[in-house]
Parts: sequence; C-alpha cells; structure tokens
Amino acid sequence: MKNINISRKIGIVKYKFFDNVREHKKLTLFIILFCLIGILTGIFTGIKYLNGASLISFNDFSLSQYLSGELGSQDLFFSRLLSSSIILIIISFSTFCIYLTPINLILLTYRGYLLSLNCTLIIVLNGLGGILSCLLIIIPCQILSLIILSLYCSYAFKTAYIRKKYGTKCKSYKILLLTFLLLLLLNGIETLLLYLFSSNIILII
Repeated sequence: MKNINISRKIGIVKYKFFDNVREHKKLTLFIILFCLIGILTGIFTGIKYLNGASLISFNDFSLSQYLSGELGSQDLFFSRLLSSSIILIIISFSTFCIYLTPINLILLTYRGYLLSLNCTLIIVLNGLGGILSCLLIIIPCQILSLIILSLYCSYAFKTAYIRKKYGTKCKSYKILLLTFLLLLLLNGIETLLLYLFSSNIILII
C-alpha cells in the first residue's frame, strides 16, 4: 500500500512538472533567450582574453581547480550545490512580488555567461582535452541545469502574477523540491563524470 501511495505521489509531481512545461513554454523560451545572450557574451569575453589568467578569479565553476585536476571533488560538488540553492531561494522569493522577477533574468543570464566563459577558457588552456570535457560533461549538465532553472523561473513569474492579480497563494513547495532534486542529481552526475574522466582526458590528450 505504501509503495502505491509513493508511486501515486511521484506520478502527481511528474504530471505537475510536465504540465508546468506545457503551460509556461513561451515564457520559458523567452527566459532561455536571455541565457543564450549570456552564453554568447561569455564566449566573446573568453576569446578576448585568450590567456585566461586575469579571469580565473571571476568564474563560478572553479576554473582554477579544474586546471589543477580537482573539479570533480566533493568540495566543489557542495560549492555548486550552494550556488544553485541560492539561486533557487532568490527565485522563490520573487513569487511574492512580481517586481522582483527581473532579478531572475539577470541571475540566469549571468549564469549562462559564466558557463560559456569558463568553457571557452578551459578549451583555450587545455586544447582537445578541454573540448572533450566541455562537450561531453560540463556543457550538457549545465545546459540542462539552465533549462530547469528557466522552467522554475517561469513558474515563479506566473505565481507572482496570479498572486498580484487575484491575491491567491499557490503552493509551490513541491515544484521547488522537484527542481532542487533535479539540480542535485545533475550536479552529482557532473561531479562523478568529471572525477572519473576529466583528468584522464587531459592527461591522455
């Protein structure tokens, strides 16, 4: 009986998630557009500073630790988890006031910027090994994280709009929990893959 109840709850959460995707599709694509602007800006910035030395201290994905072969470490797992959690908390607060939602766009744009900046510098500094690490591990995981955050951001915007227009309160803790668990899973996968393969790729190539 307990297994049936758990499966039913999981099914309800999954339905709400995909229903949220369908309902907020246009708004999510609009938010992703801002992420793409940040990604393109990061690429141009990374190319501009080809040596990368002056930009290492500004990255959010710990480029300096990557270069020393420590990107798949436990400390960096929790560091990235903390970063994602802070963004989730800020986005959650924006559900109480629609005028706070532009902050979410700035956060996601900046996160996209950091992603492409770091990947560009990793590729420049490590050549083919950096290309493989970015294309096979870092970029897929981080792009999925951006999409998940964009979906949650669009949900937060709709929630804030409903609250302002109708004064009703939406129970969003289940969506928040699901978003957190998905980001936690992606972070774990990325950390494990970097730990297992990234250093070997760099050493071999």
